[in-house]
Amino acid sequence: MAATSLSGTGARGSEVNLPGEATATTPVHRIGIITYAGPGGGERIKQELARIGYREGENVVYREWAGNRDLGAMDGHARELVAWRPDLIVSLMTNAHVAVQRATARNPIPVIFWSADPLGTGVIRSYRKPGTNFTGFSYEPYVQLLQVRFLKQAVPGIRCIGHLYNHTYAPAPGTLRELQAAGALMNLPVKVYEVLESEGLEPAIRRIREDGCSGFVVGPHELFNANGARIGRAALENGLAAVSIQISVTRGGGLATFAPPFERGWTAMALVADRLLKGEAPGEIPVERGFKSPMTINLKAASALGLTLPDALIDEADEVIR
Repeated sequence: MAATSLSGTGARGSEVNLPGEATATTPVHRIGIITYAGPGGGERIKQELARIGYREGENVVYREWAGNRDLGAMDGHARELVAWRPDLIVSLMTNAHVAVQRATARNPIPVIFWSADPLGTGVIRSYRKPGTNFTGFSYEPYVQLLQVRFLKQAVPGIRCIGHLYNHTYAPAPGTLRELQAAGALMNLPVKVYEVLESEGLEPAIRRIREDGCSGFVVGPHELFNANGARIGRAALENGLAAVSIQISVTRGGGLATFAPPFERGWTAMALVADRLLKGEAPGEIPVERGFKSPMTINLKAASALGLTLPDALIDEADEVIR
């Protein structure tokens, strides 16, 4: 059969016929890519798979479904993806995972993912042995502990930590629990400020300052992702040290980011995808949590806040904004 490739820009993209016919000795693998964000998110895994011999149009066919952050569209995309009968699904972002989990309930196609909290979301049963048709990579354990530790070292005399929170994103409650546990361990109370709309960002950040917290941690949610520069700017205006997982917050005036380990993760996941395509069960392959979350420190923000960060803390950074 002729190999085809489709890159989705919503519910459907356009197919392009590629030259070459599959032979008995050269099977054509079908890999579906689904993301809650815009198209193109699967390019990195495609590049890494090409490095180990999966050449698009020769022995692998890709199709991509992009949700463009439309939650209501995800179930339809996932059902269409499963109907295409791929050999492997690459799922990007939690809302995609949840839709794929429903769509593959009766047809457990192997899925490889990046996920902030696959256990809390329910797509795996444990990190060591997923026990489902999902495997992939996630944050290193105890990222919230690293965030609290950073604030305690960076902000002398800090008495409490604020947390920008939106409960409507599946990983958010688990993140909050881990942050509260980290705060208790380091004797720093965590105060929660729920923000459900962008208009609530600045008032919440002002309340953090008024409540006597010298810093805050930005939780996971697309609302915060889309308003990163705004959050960083408000942090500076209120004299607060902001730590997040969103690089846009730090570039906008936040103090530090512990970002997802995509650079290392997708390189390793290409090898896992190869194992899945060769027949290994995803439920038996542990979820990888051994990649360090790249840390960015904004020394411009530190200076504006009147903070002098310890040299040892700066040395831990993967990137420094000066």
